[in-house]
Amino acid sequence: MLSLMLKTALVLAIVHTVHSASPSWVSLNVSVPPFLQELDYNFNLVDVLVGTPPQLLSLPIDMQGDILTVYSNDCQFCGGTTFYDPSQSSTSTNVNRSLNGTSTINGTWMTDTVSLGGVVETDSISLAMVEMLSTGYDGLRVTNGGFGFLADTPRNTSVNRFIPALYQSGQLFNPVVGMRLDTLNPRLTVGALDPNDFEGEINWVPLEPNTVGDNLYNRFNLDGIVGRNGSFVPYGDNLIGGISSLLLSIAVPDNTTYINNTGFSGPLYNDTLNLELDTGAIGVPCNDSDDTWGPGVHVPPAYLDFNVQINGVKYMVDSQEIVRNLTYNPAPPGFCHIGLITNAVQGKPDVWLGLPFLRSVYFAYRFPTGDCPGYYGFAFPKGANRTQEQIAQKPTSTPALASHCLNFVAPTSTPTVMRPVDDDGPKYTVYGNSDGLQVPLKGVEFLVKGIWNITS
Repeated sequence: MLSLMLKTALVLAIVHTVHSASPSWVSLNVSVPPFLQELDYNFNLVDVLVGTPPQLLSLPIDMQGDILTVYSNDCQFCGGTTFYDPSQSSTSTNVNRSLNGTSTINGTWMTDTVSLGGVVETDSISLAMVEMLSTGYDGLRVTNGGFGFLADTPRNTSVNRFIPALYQSGQLFNPVVGMRLDTLNPRLTVGALDPNDFEGEINWVPLEPNTVGDNLYNRFNLDGIVGRNGSFVPYGDNLIGGISSLLLSIAVPDNTTYINNTGFSGPLYNDTLNLELDTGAIGVPCNDSDDTWGPGVHVPPAYLDFNVQINGVKYMVDSQEIVRNLTYNPAPPGFCHIGLITNAVQGKPDVWLGLPFLRSVYFAYRFPTGDCPGYYGFAFPKGANRTQEQIAQKPTSTPALASHCLNFVAPTSTPTVMRPVDDDGPKYTVYGNSDGLQVPLKGVEFLVKGIWNITS
């Protein structure tokens, strides 16, 4: 994500028009992958309207980012299905500053009007517009750009961030974002938390001060990882957790400490694991294979017990989110890779909670305002396979400023979102990905059409 690549804080002179509107909130669909798979695009896309007239951009949620990143419509090697054309917007402004990127990724700072479904809208929002993304870029190649909504981060302090600007202009009931990224009912709410999205008490934890260099991520105290036997995996005390919506796995201090102990993971077929020394990937027995297990041997699907405990509440990570799906399985025959890796980043956080965790919980972010710090909140997705005993868990402690900072206006009716007319023309299936989303193809009318004469 570009927000993680920029090396220099930029000072921008931004003129911001405040909209006089009654406070509201918005609930948006999120497009999520049906399952997590390696070597594929596992992004969670939300529709954002940019410019005048509005251009529809489907941006991946970036929970470490604090800005909106868009791909220019003439950017070569920028992968995606929606692109931003500032020349088609009467409200776009080039602030004449480059992104200060690298030799493999760069672009220009822009400002423009940004809206969520036509319900809430504000002007002069900073856009990091990528104009060059080299084939030599070795970072994560994100589809379409990025939707970052963090606030109060230690860099990019002078850019005009979208979600905080909406709240400052009086358009949001509350300074809060809620989301669920599971396949059952993926949603993003801005300005309120929808009680139809979650069950149980929201477990609020304050964010730790983030003063380390360029780091954009938020951090919070984590009790630990709990296995099937109810014990903590021995990863030490005073653990710090981080959240990433772009991470395909969960990163722990050492993944073998968990998976080598069936008291934590639960039983594995034939007490067998497969460790790929070149990549560090771990596979567990998950399906039949004559070559591996012998003819006629049936191997049941793998089931792993993995729980994240935060402030006294255990959140079960669904096994199917940790054990990779068989639809695309790069593991050796008879095995499935697991989405549990050893944290390669030195220092804090100790544990990175990526997509397997986020697809198993309800998540909320109360961004900092005034004398209120930032908070993360966790609950259980409504309709998910959770027991009443799990849902009834209570947090160990309540934040000191909860009555002041976490007392939110409840939403009433849900505002109707609009979608601009799609004028990109016909859409086409991508070769080799017949089950994926269809995409527009610019200039298709100019392609020479071949004529196949099968009678000659």
